[in-house]
Amino acid sequence: MITPKVFPSLLACGFICAVTSCGGPGKPAAFGGPPIPAPAVRVGQVQVKTIPLYGDFIGQTDAKETVNIVPRVTGFLEKVYFTEGAPVQQGQVLFQIEQASYQASLESANAKLAQDQASLIRYDRDVARLEPLVKEQAATQQDLDTAISGAAQYRAAIKGDQASIDTAQLNLGYTSISSPIDGIIGKLAVTRGNLVSAGQSTALATISSFDPMYVYFSAPEVTYLAFRRNNGNASKPPPVSMQLVLADGRPFDHRGKLDFADRTVDSQTGTLTLRAVFPNPNALLRPGQFARVHFVTGERRDAVLVPKEAVTENLNSRSVLTVDAANKANLKTIATDGEFENSFIVHAGLSGGETIVVEGAQKVQPGSTVRPIDATATEERKGGGYAPPREKGTR
Repeated sequence: MITPKVFPSLLACGFICAVTSCGGPGKPAAFGGPPIPAPAVRVGQVQVKTIPLYGDFIGQTDAKETVNIVPRVTGFLEKVYFTEGAPVQQGQVLFQIEQASYQASLESANAKLAQDQASLIRYDRDVARLEPLVKEQAATQQDLDTAISGAAQYRAAIKGDQASIDTAQLNLGYTSISSPIDGIIGKLAVTRGNLVSAGQSTALATISSFDPMYVYFSAPEVTYLAFRRNNGNASKPPPVSMQLVLADGRPFDHRGKLDFADRTVDSQTGTLTLRAVFPNPNALLRPGQFARVHFVTGERRDAVLVPKEAVTENLNSRSVLTVDAANKANLKTIATDGEFENSFIVHAGLSGGETIVVEGAQKVQPGSTVRPIDATATEERKGGGYAPPREKGTR
């Protein structure tokens, strides 16, 4: 039996044993218990390679051809043959202006021509009749001269009549207005029944071509110089492939190319106006849209790349955990100056070749020991499969 005097002593001894029999985290127990394992983390190597440099520029679309349809003769607008916003073909009739007055002018010009031609015939006959009579002194020279002068006068009148006929025919043709280009026609500005005038400032409608479509944008002078030097200094812009990202954030289906650089740099902004041309067979692009033009402007040699998932971002800094030869984790503050695909471009803090923690950094304290697992061998995502992590050097 345990007496009341002995029980407090046994309780104290049990407490001391309980305390001394356990080791700290990551240390073996005092009496041979299993150690707490170091946390497993995925690691990878900091890469160094030459990467392309991309430029993103805000651009605005514009049609290759834009035509304002204005009348060339005056009259009442009788008919409209198109649907607003629909595609139109070159030569397609769009408007009809009243023709009656212009048809009458043409007929009048033809009648005047016939009248003058008849007079010319009469004078020509007089000349032919008087010439032998004058030789025989049976007619006066004055009568012959009058006939010759009259014939010449009516020959000139006939030329004027023919010009009047040509003008009347042109004016009559102008009453029917056709599309000069293939494109998409816009809103009808003047409705049927209104009086339209030759050369009026208000267009009846506007047509814009849609395939191909231009995109104008401005690039800084230094960017343009680097771009040209990287692609050669030919007189024409190099045919570099360009991508267009639309307002909804999605890329345009067709890639374009640079086809124009302005002759001068804007002295106030230090930028140069450039133009890209994009195929637009489905007319998705319309003039006036804003979009981002994305293309390679140069290259960066020996760029240090760190996966974004390996970077911890604080309020004013970015950092990564490196793993040394003894599998100790160390905190490194880095400075970045851009992105490439899924990596940050590092210009200070890392030089390349370091082993860094890619996944599992939240389980690690700087200075602690980790169990590194090769990041390239942890997952197999083809068909949705997954391979469990394996340590470096295992098969």
